[in-house]
Amino acid sequence: MGSCTPRCKKWSTISVAIAFLILGIFFACFWGFIVDRILHYELGISSSSSIGYSMWKETPIPMYLSFYMFNWTNADECQKNASVKPKFVQLGPYVFWEHHVREDVKFNDNNTVTFYNRRMWQFEASKTNGSLDDNVSTLNPIVASVASLVKDKHYLVQLGVNFFLEEKKVPLAVTKTVREFLFDGYDDPMLDLMHKLNISGIDIPFKKMGWFVDRNNSKTYDGLYNMNDGKDSLRNLGIVRRWNYYEQVPYYNGTCGKVEGTQGELWYPPQEDTLIKIFSNDLCSTLDLTRAEEHTIHGITGFKFVGNERTFDNGSLYPDMKCFSDRPLYTGIRDVSLCKYGAPAYVSFPHFYLADPFYRESLEGMAPNKDEHEMFLAIEPKSGIPLEVKAQVQINLQLYHVEHIDLLSVINSTLMPAFWFSQSAVLSGDLSETVKTVLILPDIGQYTGFGLLGIGVLISAVAILVTCRSGWRETNRVYARTDAP
Repeated sequence: MGSCTPRCKKWSTISVAIAFLILGIFFACFWGFIVDRILHYELGISSSSSIGYSMWKETPIPMYLSFYMFNWTNADECQKNASVKPKFVQLGPYVFWEHHVREDVKFNDNNTVTFYNRRMWQFEASKTNGSLDDNVSTLNPIVASVASLVKDKHYLVQLGVNFFLEEKKVPLAVTKTVREFLFDGYDDPMLDLMHKLNISGIDIPFKKMGWFVDRNNSKTYDGLYNMNDGKDSLRNLGIVRRWNYYEQVPYYNGTCGKVEGTQGELWYPPQEDTLIKIFSNDLCSTLDLTRAEEHTIHGITGFKFVGNERTFDNGSLYPDMKCFSDRPLYTGIRDVSLCKYGAPAYVSFPHFYLADPFYRESLEGMAPNKDEHEMFLAIEPKSGIPLEVKAQVQINLQLYHVEHIDLLSVINSTLMPAFWFSQSAVLSGDLSETVKTVLILPDIGQYTGFGLLGIGVLISAVAILVTCRSGWRETNRVYARTDAP
């Protein structure tokens, strides 16, 4: 009792073989679809339980923001002699740990998500070369702004401004500590006056001078973002649709003012892309990065997208970039003055890397270098997970020669560097193991499917062989009984 007959064993073997064959075919045919659905769920942010959402909601990897300040060492000489070039010495880096948290997150019915991005910075003394109390001399932003406002005005207006600047003893170069220039800020009586009289005609929201004043731990400074959540397609994941309710910012005309690209941290899989776009709220515009060579981090290979001559062109090399400037400019800089409350601010790569030689030849102390000054982003192409980022931008102020203002009557019009920063992050070792697991999921399914198919075929072959041999033996027994006397 309970023993299986030969017939039972035969059909059991055939059943097992069929089961393996069915499973093998299932994995081989449908595993890719299953993996796509898993990746769509886990890499997207439409569900708060997904890996993608948790990584996007709060930055999971260490990020650092490094500042390099340009110290203007010969301002007095430049005021007296037009043949003297402004000379700069680089100080730093002054390094800050950076952390991002998305707040007021709201998912919408049109496959988009609306949110604020709070950014926090904390000084890292151990990674810094120098101290936040280091003194730095740089072009006075107030003087640069006033010069920009009156350079084309009647000479009587310029004389009036000159009298006021002399009365207030406003210097061409201002010397402050690094902490004052960055996050702490400093009081400036001219800024107070501009607030009271609304001289620039622009509502200036800050009360102190400083490049990053009121930004640390601010929920609203970066603006309100609306971007695609990837629910409809991973191809749309992270694409910014609106910024501060703008689809087209008012600072640039045509395609240059279009809000597009990603925020830079959440990416769709760029498997076929040769060019990607990053929307920067700091620049009120989009940066183009072009695909270059492959880039490997922790054994994971991705596509490296770099900033090149196109990124900060203004029509000199690429006609479609002309809308970034309403006047002819040498290539390599972008006018962001309207984005920066009317201050004559321009951005470039550090040390005017890839810019027209005109800019660095007007100064002393610039030494562009690809290894140090290239902007790049490496992305794993199948998942869209960033592997490494180094976003590097230089902030410059335009200094104008103004004939009837004593501070500016001798010096030549020159684009003056203030500082440059490098925002960097690298995929951590722990997260890299998770990424590797995600990347081998398709192969696991295929190999499993082929393995099950192979086992099914092998069992089927054995079953057929055993059945044939059993039939041959049974036939021999019948013949033997028939031939018996």
